[in-house]
Amino acid sequence: SNGDFPMSTLSVDTIQGKTTAGTVAMPSGSIIQVVQGTALGTSTSSSTSFVTSGIDVDITPKFASSKILVQATTCCDNEAAGRQMYLTLYRDSTRLDSAYVSGSYGLGSFWNGGERTIGNVSIHILDTPNSTSQLHYELYYRSVPGTQVEVNTQSVSGIIMCMEIAG
Repeated sequence: SNGDFPMSTLSVDTIQGKTTAGTVAMPSGSIIQVVQGTALGTSTSSSTSFVTSGIDVDITPKFASSKILVQATTCCDNEAAGRQMYLTLYRDSTRLDSAYVSGSYGLGSFWNGGERTIGNVSIHILDTPNSTSQLHYELYYRSVPGTQVEVNTQSVSGIIMCMEIAG
């Protein structure tokens, strides 16, 4: 023998996860599903409280033990020097940054003290909702000085994506 191994081909029509008591068992860390929401059109606010951006998506987890990786990006405009905004993510009525870190101002910030600035902000969080009901995730923002700021500006599409990950 010259040490060569014979070549083999494996062809399958369907691969199914292992079942335990009728439930499909996925290895921890497996991506179960991915959903994405997009929005086009500027949202403006001068509120010092968090307001909706219109960048949202719904997901219904298949398993209560799953984690949901949420990623969102939007184009921001502070409209003038010295204006700042904070951004965060909500799951239904739960503000995710403060649910995980007490005293947090948000998951992202956008500011320039010297001039008007336009640019993208991306934020991410790994959520553990412990639910198999439909969940609504949305990007929220607020103005720090109470002057008008914009998200989803410059005709740039805002995007939010949720990945259900096996726990």
